[in-house]
Amino acid sequence: MPASAVILVPLLVCALFTAALYEQWRRMGRADHASSWLWAFLVTGGGWLVTGLESALAARFVFPGSALLLCWFAASLLGARGLRQRAQKPDRAIVLFAIWVGTTIGVSVLQDLAIEDPVLRSAMAMVVIASGAMIAGIAIGPRSRRASASAWLGALINVAFAALCLMLAFAVLRLPMTAMMEITSLTLVPLIVLCGVTIMACLNEDRAQGLERLARTDALTGVWNRRGFEEGARHLLQRFHATGGRAAAVAIADIDGFKGINDNHGHAMGDATLARFAETLRGVVGPGDMLARLGGEEFAILAIGIDGPALRQRMERVRSLLNVPSIDPNGPPTITASFGVTTLATDGSLREALERADRALYRAKSDGRNRVLLAETGGE
Repeated sequence: MPASAVILVPLLVCALFTAALYEQWRRMGRADHASSWLWAFLVTGGGWLVTGLESALAARFVFPGSALLLCWFAASLLGARGLRQRAQKPDRAIVLFAIWVGTTIGVSVLQDLAIEDPVLRSAMAMVVIASGAMIAGIAIGPRSRRASASAWLGALINVAFAALCLMLAFAVLRLPMTAMMEITSLTLVPLIVLCGVTIMACLNEDRAQGLERLARTDALTGVWNRRGFEEGARHLLQRFHATGGRAAAVAIADIDGFKGINDNHGHAMGDATLARFAETLRGVVGPGDMLARLGGEEFAILAIGIDGPALRQRMERVRSLLNVPSIDPNGPPTITASFGVTTLATDGSLREALERADRALYRAKSDGRNRVLLAETGGE
């Protein structure tokens, strides 16, 4: 294989995946992990470009150069960082950047030693970079057996890269340049393609999950919509009963006089009022509970681990927070809300509980609004 092909083929592959990743990054709203993976392919392609320029200036094939290896190292760090970002874990960006800078300084010092044999100098640079990759793997690696998959994969990427650098160092010292060219064409290009295809598959899965989540989320308030609530509550209650849960409760909340807000202040103020009401409810909903907008100004809460009286106290807190008047004359109007609450029986259905809570809400409205009523399990 011509020496130029060893450089041009991976450079073209990196360019194609960079373009594809850019499109995914743009469609995903500039997601952080997509950005890290995009930069990984950018710096990989940049390494091959620098190697091509070095080869052209030297009028011979230059491999492996320190610039290329440092770009590969940066790509492995960015790949590991993207994994952590995808898992919503701390990305350790400062730590990884410090390791890369330290490794680069180490390689630079090695070059300043002016080792006459370029092959030996390249092999030693690979060993230095392998050491940096091992340190990075330890820095972002798992701290326990129960660590997240992102921690294990991030460490594995850098450990695998360290092993690759050590194998290349051995190959440089033992094999002629023509053999190195063949190894490069047979292993590195498929490896780049495999990484690119895997990343694209992950991003396609993320986009599909995002679209699925949007179909189950209320666009205005950011809480679940009716479809998302029904499906999510079903799975939540299945786990709840399977683990022997004893307490659960349901509440339905409704803004009092919401039509008047729209009529007197406009629909924009009505939307702001709904968003503020949802945010207030979100503040008292537990991390394992569900909050949904069923439609209009009506919201539902499914709380796990507490009974109706305990959920009633939470709704009383929401009611008191809503009654605080606004100090901004141009701000949203002061609102009140009515609530119906019930305990979810261990052998009862969610639909029955919602019906009881809805009847309690109707009574709260009939009794003058701005109150929380508790419906007993056996009836009102």
